[in-house]
Amino acid sequence: MKVLVTGGAGFIGSHIVDALRARHVDVVVVDSLDPGVHRFPPAYLRKDVDYQFADLRWWRPDASALECTAIIHLAALGGVSRAAAERENVLGANAWGTARLTEIAQQMPRLRTVVHASSFSVYGAGYRYRCVSCGAERDGTRAESQLARGDFEVRCAACSGVTRILPITEAAPCDPLEPYGASKLMQELCWRGFTHAPIHTMRFSSVYGPRLRTHDGEATIIAKLIGWIDLGRRPQLFEDGQQLRDWVHVTDVVDTALQLLETSEPPRLVNVCSGVPTSLFAACEAIAEALGRDTVPEVVGGYRVGDMRHCLGDASTMMALIGRPPVSLGDGMRRTLASASGRPTLTTA
Repeated sequence: MKVLVTGGAGFIGSHIVDALRARHVDVVVVDSLDPGVHRFPPAYLRKDVDYQFADLRWWRPDASALECTAIIHLAALGGVSRAAAERENVLGANAWGTARLTEIAQQMPRLRTVVHASSFSVYGAGYRYRCVSCGAERDGTRAESQLARGDFEVRCAACSGVTRILPITEAAPCDPLEPYGASKLMQELCWRGFTHAPIHTMRFSSVYGPRLRTHDGEATIIAKLIGWIDLGRRPQLFEDGQQLRDWVHVTDVVDTALQLLETSEPPRLVNVCSGVPTSLFAACEAIAEALGRDTVPEVVGGYRVGDMRHCLGDASTMMALIGRPPVSLGDGMRRTLASASGRPTLTTA
């Protein structure tokens, strides 16, 4: 097996590359080393991997890349705020870059499998909520006028009661709420009609683990929380701090990708998540405990239009595939923050 990993110099991609090389699989990486992510080449890049630093939109693969038998497509410009500020750049890189990859893939005579990385952001308003009082269900949309009043819950459309989020399954409709989610759905759609090899799709909830960037403007919320608490700063939480998120450790992502590479089953769609809801406030407490800090988050209120109130996935498909439960948040935080010196094993590159 020889695998092309797009975005293989990034946080998730580098862990997949390490796992492939541990199995003695030949790897070709194409990565733009986007300056919005990397100020310089990461120190974890390997000498036994063929790195081709280029933007997928303009990449010209050499003979070595075209010999690959599998593709793991991770390359994308990320970040909800970045996508809102750089619509053309993010939509272009993600959708056009993937479209370009589909053309390249058709030129790969030995290609047998494609594993595509998507995001829970494609679900958007596709989440379902059930009323605690009357049992009625509804989607997750919230009116801006409601948010402006400081009412952040998804209210029952029938009785205005409190609702609870239902774990989202792979069968849920896609209804992205913002440009980044739209770009990830566009990436998925780029593979429609591709018959050269089966396409397996992973939809990630929020991923964390070693090498997660914590000190830049486009870091994910879990990364920002870690970065702030590590620096002794109180995390500032929008809304009421009780937003639920589903965080998945990068180990679960790696194991899912490797299993999909080897499966002989028809194309799969897999939610890569923990299936465990954790509030932002509780996540701050878990991080502070792992770091040995007594930092308490500050709830500042306010809101961002397009943010999902809660995010929770159904991990049953992933668990059946990898043959074990997901890594717990407590264990995952200890793995993420532990090192021989006792300091966080994080990167600011």
